[in-house]
Amino acid sequence: MYRKNTMDWMPVFLLCFLDCVIKSLGCADVITAGILVPYEASCYQIVSESVPRQTASERCTSGGGTLAVLPTNASLTTVGNKVKTEHESGVISSSVFWLGMNNTRGRILSDNGQVVTIPVRSIQSRSEFPRGACVLLFLSNGTPILTSADCTRTFWLYGYICQYVTYYNRRTMMLEHSLFSWGC
Repeated sequence: MYRKNTMDWMPVFLLCFLDCVIKSLGCADVITAGILVPYEASCYQIVSESVPRQTASERCTSGGGTLAVLPTNASLTTVGNKVKTEHESGVISSSVFWLGMNNTRGRILSDNGQVVTIPVRSIQSRSEFPRGACVLLFLSNGTPILTSADCTRTFWLYGYICQYVTYYNRRTMMLEHSLFSWGC
């Protein structure tokens, strides 16, 4: 009888152990290019290669992500400061990055449906960019800011930032019911 009860709990123990291992992984090991920035339930990949926005979006999608959405001032600060640090150290050369956000009808909207709480007044117009609705991360005198530009023209080439779901967040989505129903 004792042995049977022990065997019944073995799958639960293994799932809980796997949960702890996955929590510690953070950003995916398969993302090999660019600089990785884990933040909350996402992993941001900063790529300084200059490409049109459509190409940037396709590359993020082909890797299992999307063009990045920085939904809060805190995410903008975290990712922006990492871009600033890496740019100042010479690791990345670009100072302008495509994001998966746009300025539409007086609001910042995301390409992937993620809610953005940064107010539209945070977008600073810059004369060096063609007017447009696509939101970019720009290092203005070393300070990360949001600006906007026309993203329909293929000759505007900037770096880009991809956003991926972290292993921890994937684990939560996949195992939420099975783990927590067992009491982990």
